[in-house]
Amino acid sequence: MMESLRRLVLIRHAQGSLGSDDYDQLSPVGYIQARHLAEHVDRLAPAAPVVRGELRRHRQTADCFGAEVCDIDAGLNEYRVDHLLNAAYADAARLAIELPAVEALADPRAYLQTFLDRFPEVLEAWQCGRLRCEMNGLWSAFGARVEAAGKRLAQRFDQSGTVLSVTSAGVISTLAAHLLERDLVWQRRLNISLYNASITELHLGRDGRWRAERLNCVDHLPPGELHTLA
Repeated sequence: MMESLRRLVLIRHAQGSLGSDDYDQLSPVGYIQARHLAEHVDRLAPAAPVVRGELRRHRQTADCFGAEVCDIDAGLNEYRVDHLLNAAYADAARLAIELPAVEALADPRAYLQTFLDRFPEVLEAWQCGRLRCEMNGLWSAFGARVEAAGKRLAQRFDQSGTVLSVTSAGVISTLAAHLLERDLVWQRRLNISLYNASITELHLGRDGRWRAERLNCVDHLPPGELHTLA
């Protein structure tokens, strides 16, 4: 099989409803992003199998595709960012993490950059075991779950040279770092920089090594308000 046809295409879900009572619901902008994404995916890999996570925002994004979802994999579910942040803020003094201002906590959409600036520090504390989060468990367990899901995705190459996966930023950055043999510093940087409805395309070479063809690509989205980070 040609090297360029062994493709794992990781798609971040379209924009959720940040700042509402239910983030796990596409925003009006998210639905527009999903339609642009669907048109691009139809040109990129019209017959490829689609595997998504269980979350509603995964389903709503994938439902815009012309291709039918062939599998739903819980291993592609995101960790709960809100619970991770709450656990960090509850133990901020010991972790030496600076709390955002009260107005930022009350309006995360308006202060998104504040949270993006602080989140790598929170994520690092979780990854190294200093931060405990009852909802999310251990980082090592999350990483193992994502890696196992990645292996299941790769098995789809038996039927098709390409497999599409609709998932979330934490999963994409973790799986990409694992397959590309990058460290956790790289993973954290990618985690916070992934755009909604972005495409990360990895190719499996004849030598058994993965290579990045595209990372965090949003060329299919018109610039401006459709380039969103949360």
